[in-house]
Amino acid sequence: MSDELPRTRTLLPPRPDAVGVPARRRNPVLSGIGVVVVIMVVVLTLAYASRRGGGDTPSGTENAGSSQSATTTTGAPPSGALSGVPVGYAHTREGAQSAAANYSTAYGSSAMFKPASRRAVISALAAPTAKDGLLTRADGAFAAQNTLFGLDAEGNAPKGLTFVCRALPVGTKVAAYTPDSATVEVWGAGLIGLAGAGSTKPVTEAWTTTTMRLSWADGDWKLVDFSQKEGPTPVSGLQGASGAEEIAQAVRDFEELRYAR
Repeated sequence: MSDELPRTRTLLPPRPDAVGVPARRRNPVLSGIGVVVVIMVVVLTLAYASRRGGGDTPSGTENAGSSQSATTTTGAPPSGALSGVPVGYAHTREGAQSAAANYSTAYGSSAMFKPASRRAVISALAAPTAKDGLLTRADGAFAAQNTLFGLDAEGNAPKGLTFVCRALPVGTKVAAYTPDSATVEVWGAGLIGLAGAGSTKPVTEAWTTTTMRLSWADGDWKLVDFSQKEGPTPVSGLQGASGAEEIAQAVRDFEELRYAR
């Protein structure tokens, strides 16, 4: 799977002389200075870009408190997918961040409310040694959520309503990293609720930080355990809430992203 964003570069043509106005004679000395200045600008720009796009921190030198602990570049996309879950990450610090962001998106999706797709998601993202424990934990948690939102045992919404559950990562931060394990914090928002006329559980947002413990297993980053806390939560109120039907239509029109980072 390759989802790299296209890189575009616009080359503007040189501005022609105004029609009817004779071109001024160029001073060869000033022209030479101009060429030197352009070359210097290009060199400095490339040097700055190289510093911004530097490689991963070498193993054994990770400093969780450094400014590099937060996401600074997008990294490479995952190389494949299992049951709709992006998998196949680089064995690097950035690869661990990508895995954590994408696994939080998968775990925070409506697929987790359906028993069959829940098992498939857990099987795709969990480390072999943690799979059974994570599945048991998820079965209990999501069965209770089904009851809370009025879903049936198969995770289906009441007739005429659309169930919404999406996780929207905003950023990641590495708390600890070694080549064999990583702890990554994922800050983001979530949408959950029933959209449609007459809903008593309207779609609302919630901001959380999810801490994900990963291990390098079978040639990929896999989830071992996670925890979640509220916030940081930004101030809300700049926009009025949309109506239930508008939200329901948006859910139908806008597909979920396959991967977050």
